[in-house]
Amino acid sequence: MLYMQDSNRELTQPKRKHWIDLLRGFCMVAILLDHTEIYYTDDNIIGYNYYVANVLVVFFFLSGYLFYRETPFSLRHKLTYIARYLLLPYFLFTTFIAIPKAFAHDVDISDTLLSIVTGQASWFVAALIVAEIVFSTVLWACKGKTWGLSILALTASVACYFLSTHCSDLYWQIENACMALPILCFGYFYHKWESVFHYFHNLSSSFFLFILLVIIKVYEHMQGITLLVEPIRVNNWYVFVFDALVCTLFLVSLAKQLKSVAWLEWTGRRSLVYYFFSGGIPLVVSTLLQRLDMGYSGHYHRVLLAFLLVYALTSIIAWAVYRYLGFIVGKTKA
Repeated sequence: MLYMQDSNRELTQPKRKHWIDLLRGFCMVAILLDHTEIYYTDDNIIGYNYYVANVLVVFFFLSGYLFYRETPFSLRHKLTYIARYLLLPYFLFTTFIAIPKAFAHDVDISDTLLSIVTGQASWFVAALIVAEIVFSTVLWACKGKTWGLSILALTASVACYFLSTHCSDLYWQIENACMALPILCFGYFYHKWESVFHYFHNLSSSFFLFILLVIIKVYEHMQGITLLVEPIRVNNWYVFVFDALVCTLFLVSLAKQLKSVAWLEWTGRRSLVYYFFSGGIPLVVSTLLQRLDMGYSGHYHRVLLAFLLVYALTSIIAWAVYRYLGFIVGKTKA
């Protein structure tokens, strides 16, 4: 999903960290590919377990990473930011997308509006909003102390397991927000102790993490382990945590070692808008291709063609939104 928007906008930093935008861009491209496969072929050609849950975890991780500041934390400032740059875009974009869709498919408009109000219209953004509000409040209350955030992570983990196994269709994606909270804590702690992690960001460490990740993925495949995060259908939480930890560290390490990739970073800076349209555009493109007798025929090059069209169209929309509606999403400088 994805962190999709600059959590604190990095306003206090003189220079953006290119690896953050690079990583967000990579994760957003992965989400677009996943959604393209689903709408174009009605299936995940590349297995969901191989990468989808991982890139969603990375988005949450980056959200937590951007929470950490050397300066005192302002709860009021953060809640205002969440309301303006996450909550407001959520209502505006989901309404813009859902209302025409409801009329086109003859769906009860009241049901559509209810899904928006209850946080069902965009599960990832809704879960992120709730998680950030809770995280901000606890961060302020415990003054950033490790013990306070550790208790939050443990409590949220237990709540996630209970809610995902006993409840369904909770308003504002409470169960997914509980899943996100420990990951936000991980991102926050990583940034706090980044100088320690920095020692492991080298080619040999990245190679070791990659090999370990491959072994984990093979094991998951052989054991039939499910890592679905929406709805939450994780049948081995120990493997899920280990997988998420290794993959996140690997991707962060890799992103920090890579040079600037302009188009990926451009995508990363606008990933919030990309995400809102990551369902609608693949659906439109897939429908058009099928009507042109260019549906999926078992050849993956057609999926790649559909994906390129999806990425191009979504990029045009993202550019237009930031060009003409930048006040809604917090216009970037580049």
